[in-house]
Amino acid sequence: MNFSVFGTTAAELAEVQHARYRDPDRAQRKIDALKRSIAECEAHGIKASANIVVLDHSHAPRVHRLLDEYSPYLSVRLLNSLDHGAVSIEAIERILSERGAVAESHYITAGVSGARTAYRLPDGRRVFFKQIRPVRLPDTCAGCQLNNDTDCQEGFYGVRLHYDRTGRHQVGVCIQRMDPCMPLGEFVTSPKRSEILALREADYQRLTARLAG
Repeated sequence: MNFSVFGTTAAELAEVQHARYRDPDRAQRKIDALKRSIAECEAHGIKASANIVVLDHSHAPRVHRLLDEYSPYLSVRLLNSLDHGAVSIEAIERILSERGAVAESHYITAGVSGARTAYRLPDGRRVFFKQIRPVRLPDTCAGCQLNNDTDCQEGFYGVRLHYDRTGRHQVGVCIQRMDPCMPLGEFVTSPKRSEILALREADYQRLTARLAG
């Protein structure tokens, strides 16, 4: 179960809401509901993860509160803001340093852009720093007008399954556009499936060779 944490206090959460919903009481109810949901996950053995985007170091108190106030059962993943570039990355590295975190492993999934580094805190808790690496589908992305570092910073993030209004499952390969989606039955026999598998295999071979060297 993945949770996105936009605020750890009512004031923080209210700040990022639409003006119509910028109510501290409403925000507090949302935070209380988040805590109950995470507690239920722990009680029933369901893995719970929290994603928190760090724009700059002014967001450090939010991260520290999350780590201090929530159970170590909650897996915390820090995400850098692609729009804020190096400032965001430096802020996360500084926060990790403030917590005495030590990097212990790096995870890369072949064929997709997501990667993460696991850090161990002094109390034994693990925190993940999630980043994006440059991965794109060679054919599908090649002719796309968004295929540049400004409009599509995430690249190929992996396959996603959508449920449309007619009750059918649609397979998506882009988080920027919905038009490349196709019905599940059509996808499994399509060239797009083969393109994704070929990309994963080629990327796996590159990564293996680099690590072996």
